[in-house]
Amino acid sequence: MTDERPLVSIVIPTCNRPDLTRRCLAALAVQTYAPYELIVVDDGSDDDTPDVIAAFGADNPAVTFRHHRHDTNLGANRSRERGILDARGSIVAFLDSDCIAEPDWLERLMAGFDSEDVAAVTGLIRDPEPTNIYELTFKGTHRMGRPGNAHRLVAGNMAVRRDVLMTHRFDHDRAETARTKDGRIDTTVSGRGDEEGLSLKINAAGLRMRTVPDAAVFHEHYYTRRSFYRQAVRGGRSAARLVYKYHLAHRIDMLPFIATYLTVIPAVIIGLIWTWWAMLVPAFFLAMSLAAITYNDVARKGKTIGEVVRSFPTLLAYYHVRLWGYCTETVALWMGRRSITRERLPSATAESS
Repeated sequence: MTDERPLVSIVIPTCNRPDLTRRCLAALAVQTYAPYELIVVDDGSDDDTPDVIAAFGADNPAVTFRHHRHDTNLGANRSRERGILDARGSIVAFLDSDCIAEPDWLERLMAGFDSEDVAAVTGLIRDPEPTNIYELTFKGTHRMGRPGNAHRLVAGNMAVRRDVLMTHRFDHDRAETARTKDGRIDTTVSGRGDEEGLSLKINAAGLRMRTVPDAAVFHEHYYTRRSFYRQAVRGGRSAARLVYKYHLAHRIDMLPFIATYLTVIPAVIIGLIWTWWAMLVPAFFLAMSLAAITYNDVARKGKTIGEVVRSFPTLLAYYHVRLWGYCTETVALWMGRRSITRERLPSATAESS
């Protein structure tokens, strides 16, 4: 980077989140980094969100601020693309509307672009203290590793060079809009992997991505039993679409469970007519599954052993619901019930989340 600070365009997609959007924008108005501009894209809100956005612009004349509105909900990625097209900065930062940035968030995030070969930087998303078993189960999901090279980006807290974004686009055909029983947009369910296609493309192009854990935002997203399991189904479907779209190997976090269920029925039959030793095969895969998710919770999500023990039954249920979403969506894709444009990457792998 040169001594002159580049203009950063901060893009925030939102929908039906008036209070969260108000707090998100208020935090961005006091960033220590300059220069920057804010671009908000309202993705078809049918509540007070548009008024909140307009009021922020009127109340903060010192902030370079523009906003756009979709007449119907098109999804977070199309909203991000709308913001990219309007961006005037050489670097585009992305923040979700339920995330509250620290005052030095952008300053620290931009420090990750310490050389010209860094294409993208991603920061830390801090979850609120769990108030129920579902939030405890999700604790640490967005936890980043040590500072250094990143294997994936997190859409709720990242920045990418604009020229990279003009070449490597967000996925549009993997989106799934969650709705409530009365047909409104369900904002309790998040995208789950909207940015993974972009991460794969950047990796495949041989470009560097960096992790900056001290570039932190607070994630004001809370879970109930209903939103927790809807999230599981949606996460499984999103993973299946990613695998299908980019011709990837099946998800690492799904394989042991799939192997368990594919071998358990043959093992039972063989055990009944020959020897019970056949049951060791599915038992082995089940043990692998349990060991993998336990390791993921402790080593990657930073949970204590006590938290793992308390949340383990709920986590196991989550993975089975996620597996159901993954398998049913995979079948639907191969039967042609979904329209997704497939493409091949030079080299890329999918990481479990």
